[in-house]
Amino acid sequence: MRLVTPFSCLLFVVPVWVAAQAPAPALAPLRVVEPAFMDTTVRACTDFFQYANGGWLKRDTIPAAYASSGVGRDMGDRNELTVRSVLEDAALHRAGAAPGSTEKKLGTFYATCMDSTAIEAAGYEPIKPWLAEIEGLRSREGIVPVLAALQRRGVNVAFRYGPDPDPHEAGRYLVWLYQGGLGLPDRDYYTTTGASADSTRAAFVAHVARLLRLSGSDSARAVQDARAVLDFETALAQASLTRVERREPSATDHPMTVDQLAALAPRLGWPAYFRTIGLAQPVARLNVAEPKFLQRVDSLLGATPLGVWQAYFRYHAISTA
Repeated sequence: MRLVTPFSCLLFVVPVWVAAQAPAPALAPLRVVEPAFMDTTVRACTDFFQYANGGWLKRDTIPAAYASSGVGRDMGDRNELTVRSVLEDAALHRAGAAPGSTEKKLGTFYATCMDSTAIEAAGYEPIKPWLAEIEGLRSREGIVPVLAALQRRGVNVAFRYGPDPDPHEAGRYLVWLYQGGLGLPDRDYYTTTGASADSTRAAFVAHVARLLRLSGSDSARAVQDARAVLDFETALAQASLTRVERREPSATDHPMTVDQLAALAPRLGWPAYFRTIGLAQPVARLNVAEPKFLQRVDSLLGATPLGVWQAYFRYHAISTA
């Protein structure tokens, strides 16, 4: 059971942003420093944590709808209500907002996302161009351009790219390549054995098959492709570092040149990849967080049937959208 104690509220005050034109709904006063949270029967110099939080620990209950309790969660709830009120106000007045203004963009975006009737009516029509691009793959040479195009749209396929601080020179950013491309939350979901893990993977296959059916695949192909997606992602997971392994900074510190990257994973065609994801300048130096993982992706480019890549891309495109 995870608890968020009120102790930190004695040290920090977190401001709540309120837009003047759209105040948050009226709520009961927030108890940031509350004497009832304390246990004054305990000496502060002996056990300050119990002194500051003892009354709260004794009487507070975590609501069924939450995973934690405390002033931090209360602040989060209030901030969400404030943001919601700002968005709803922008959506209500979007027609009269100036073209290109922040209010127009926010109102249009929020109203569009909340229009569930229009979303249901559209089905998968909005991503048909993505799916057509995937279905149009005819050779292995086309895999990387489609992969990069999907990544640029925010789709998590094969591996992750990102600009992050150079671990050896914090004043500048560096291209980083990370492990990624999994539909389940972590590599252990693919590698753990036992009935519970098997059940989770079976549910994942059923989920993938359902998404594929909803986007036009017939039932037999959807099930076949879903199983192929699980097998493909299992191969990626087996080459991934565990969360514990990734906590060691040296485990993800592998700076190299583009030439060294090309030698590590030659099938990925890095100059074209970097251009497709939007880099305007050539990459001179980068960090490959998990080299063995990138080698696995490279080997899958040569060994995995084109149809499996298409099924994998299709599932992740649908899931992201």
